[in-house]
Amino acid sequence: MTAMNELQYENNLELLGQLRDRLQRLEDNDYMTAYYKGYSTSGATLEEIKEEIQLLQEQIRELEEQLDDFEW
Repeated sequence: MTAMNELQYENNLELLGQLRDRLQRLEDNDYMTAYYKGYSTSGATLEEIKEEIQLLQEQIRELEEQLDDFEW
């Protein structure tokens, strides 16, 4: 893999923020709604929300590792 340039770093940093925001919304809102009602406001089941949370956590972890490895 080639080293990231500063633009890629900035884009990844922005993407990381967006992923964290999405994860926060899922955990705070959709998960609880689906837990009590059986589905979220978007119509996703609790199982679908759990899967999306897990996927987001993996993406966040990968991005954090890429950003940690960035050399200035």
